[in-house]
Amino acid sequence: MGRVTRADAGRARRPAAGLALRRGMLVVVVAAALTAVLGGLARLGIAVGCGATHAAEHGPLFVLGVFGTVIALERAVALARPWSFAAPGLGAVAAVAMIAGVAWASWVATASSVALVAVNAALVRKQSATFTWLMLLGSGALGLGNALWLDGRPVFAVVPAWIAFFVLTIVAERLELSRLAPTPRWATRVLVALAALFATFALARALGVAAAARALGATMALIAAWQLRFDLARRTVRRRGLPRYAAAGVLLGAGWLLVAGVLLAGAGLPAAGPGYDAVLHGVFLGYVVSMVFAHAPIILPAVAHANVPFTGVFYAPLAMLHAGLVARVAGDLGDRLWLRQTGAVGNALALALFAAALAHARR
Repeated sequence: MGRVTRADAGRARRPAAGLALRRGMLVVVVAAALTAVLGGLARLGIAVGCGATHAAEHGPLFVLGVFGTVIALERAVALARPWSFAAPGLGAVAAVAMIAGVAWASWVATASSVALVAVNAALVRKQSATFTWLMLLGSGALGLGNALWLDGRPVFAVVPAWIAFFVLTIVAERLELSRLAPTPRWATRVLVALAALFATFALARALGVAAAARALGATMALIAAWQLRFDLARRTVRRRGLPRYAAAGVLLGAGWLLVAGVLLAGAGLPAAGPGYDAVLHGVFLGYVVSMVFAHAPIILPAVAHANVPFTGVFYAPLAMLHAGLVARVAGDLGDRLWLRQTGAVGNALALALFAAALAHARR
């Protein structure tokens, strides 16, 4: 038998330490998500636990602390360079800082987005493709939005830049998967043009050009229509098991992006109120969270080395998410607070059901 040297032992410990770090970040993400959910319920008059304390941080905590950290972690795993984990690490620190209510949380969130730009730039150098450039464009929008937030702009002013980050990142990831069923070249060119316009209008609105909001909504609706027409999910939804479930989540999410885009194009983006609520939750719950539900059984094994066998139980939280969002948006459009509250509770239960479904699948 060969002797195990100290160098060999060190190399064995490094992957284990890296895996522990990734899982630790995901634990922070779960804590931030729970806090953000309670804060969101408190904003609607449903005070549970510490929710009232964190009502003001509901949006940034979900957008930056939860979703931003998860996407940065997935990108860091894709690049597989030790320095790339600074992006999700800073995102996790920013989440903790927001929960603690410290003033420098926005500084850390901005640093995390700058690190994510560097990660995506390295991925472009490694593989220059349409989807990697779209991811770089999206992270640039996030960085600008965070810089404006750091400069003192209110959340409602910078949220278009945050929306651009998530929409462009998700579209890019779906475009990457489309290599399994090649998209017509002209359609890809149309998507790139729409993405460039979308980023331009988002940044213009974040910089204070109010008229850009309607153009942003129209472009968003066109991107959603593109996904509904050309996404790989149109084919995989006819299969069984995980491919059908993931496709259902993707197509439902694209449908909500279309709804949010139409609402935004029709009425613009007010600073607050039911219209603001409908657009933001149509994007962040209907589109982003639906995509998270759809891809979690695929992403978790890569990110946390946690095998998640597919089970039909995953359909329950997906159905609850969209049913709750229908109630919430109906309450927004009909100005019915009780219906909006019912939908919000349904969305919170959907997240809890999803965590239970993951635990069930792991067991």
